[in-house]
Amino acid sequence: MKFLCVLILIFSGFMETTSENFKVVGPAVPVVAYAGEELVLPCSLQPNISAVDMMVEWIRTDKDTDDLVHLYKDHKDQNDKQMKSYRGRTALFKEELWEGNTSLKLAVVQTSDEGTYKCLVKSASGYDDITVHVLQVRDKRYLLPKEKN
Repeated sequence: MKFLCVLILIFSGFMETTSENFKVVGPAVPVVAYAGEELVLPCSLQPNISAVDMMVEWIRTDKDTDDLVHLYKDHKDQNDKQMKSYRGRTALFKEELWEGNTSLKLAVVQTSDEGTYKCLVKSASGYDDITVHVLQVRDKRYLLPKEKN
């Protein structure tokens, strides 16, 4: 009987940890941005489980050190160690965290935003991450059609 109780406890613990298994997914191709506009860096959980109780961290990885772009932890944004150039320009889609959407919204895109970003999502039982490349920040003025004479 003790063996059966131990087996049930082990199995129930296994079921609990597998219920939080997830994979972080993002775009397969680099993202192109336009200076002055808003940009969304795609990142989400598969399967679509809630990220409300998880830590979501966005960092720049193409610098000498990993620099914090945005941090969501303990149910709130905690950006006291955020890079100065991102202050007031980043946000998560809080109303969509429960669906597993951990994408980052970046306002007023600048040429200095071009680079490599990592989306790291951590739960009590594990973590996963993806890399998102912002390939080029373009100025829309150069994309307008020329006037015909």
